[in-house]
Amino acid sequence: MTLIATRAIPVEARRQGLGDGVEAIDLSWRTGTEIRGLDLTRPDDIPETTIQELMRLVSERCILLFRDQVIDHDQHLAFTRRFGPLAKTGMIDRYAPPGYPDIYKLTNMKVDGERWEVWDAARLWHSDQSFMQEPAMGSLLRCEIAPRLGGNTIFANMYHAYDRLSEGFKQTLAPLQAWHSIANIPRRPDKKWKPYDPGEEVAAGAAHPVVRTHPVTGHKALYISEHFVASIEGWTLEESAPLVNFLNNFPKRPEFTYRHAWRPGDLIFWDNRCALHHAPEDYAVSQIDAPENHRLMYRTTLAGDRPY
Repeated sequence: MTLIATRAIPVEARRQGLGDGVEAIDLSWRTGTEIRGLDLTRPDDIPETTIQELMRLVSERCILLFRDQVIDHDQHLAFTRRFGPLAKTGMIDRYAPPGYPDIYKLTNMKVDGERWEVWDAARLWHSDQSFMQEPAMGSLLRCEIAPRLGGNTIFANMYHAYDRLSEGFKQTLAPLQAWHSIANIPRRPDKKWKPYDPGEEVAAGAAHPVVRTHPVTGHKALYISEHFVASIEGWTLEESAPLVNFLNNFPKRPEFTYRHAWRPGDLIFWDNRCALHHAPEDYAVSQIDAPENHRLMYRTTLAGDRPY
C-alpha cells in the first residue's frame, strides 16, 4: 500500500493506511488535504484501514476534500456512516429533501415557490450544532450546483488560532465555558422562520469549553462560534462582549484559513472539533434567481463524542 503525501502532513501521518493508488495532497500549509483515488459510489467497499486513516487525517488537517464524486443521497449517507452514527436534531430534518431526514439541504434556489429559509444561514463563523449538549463531530457537505463565480466556503483552523495566543491568555481561557444557543442567531425580520418547540433539545442551548482538547490528536483548539455564542458562562452579556468579540474575530485572520471554491462533484469532510466555517456573500446575490448564481448542497452530520 502506498500513501503519497506532501511535506505539510506531519511525519507520523505518513503511514501506509489509505490503500494502493490513494493520494493525500495538501491544500494549504496547515489546513486541508485532498484525497485522490477513492470511489465514493461504493462506500462499503472502502477498507476499514482506509476509513481509520481518513478519520485520523481529518482530525489533524481539519478538512478533507474529495473531488469529482457523483453520488446520490444513499451513497452520501453510507459513506458518512462509515465514520460513526449520524447526528439527530431538528436542525437537520426540518430542512431535509423528501425521504431523507438525515440530510440537510442548503440551497439559494426557490423550493415550491419560496426561498429556502436557511439559504444564507452560514454567513457567520460557526461549528455545526455547537448549541447541542453533544455537538456534531463532523460534517460531510457535497456540491451539486455551484455559482459560476463565488459561492465559496472558508474554513478556519482552530488549532492554529489557539497556538498563536500568548501563554498568559491561554491560561485565562483554560477554565472558561461559552454558552452556545440558536437564540443568538441574527434573524432578519423579512424572513419567515419556522418556530421551534421550546422543549426541543435544539432550542435549549449548551455550555462548552472555550478551549477543547481534541480526543484524537490530543491538541488544544479554540471552540467558539460567531453564529451561536454571545456570552461566557457565568458572565453578563456586557462583561462577555469584549472577550467574545476578540475570540470570534481572531480566527478569521488569513493565516488561519483555507478558502474553498466549490465545483459540482466536490465533497468536503470537516472536523467540527477543530474547524470553523462560513459562507461569505461572494456572488451576485442581487441576481440570485439567475441560473449562474444557483447553489445546491447537501450535508450529512456525524454525532458528537463527549466527553471532550
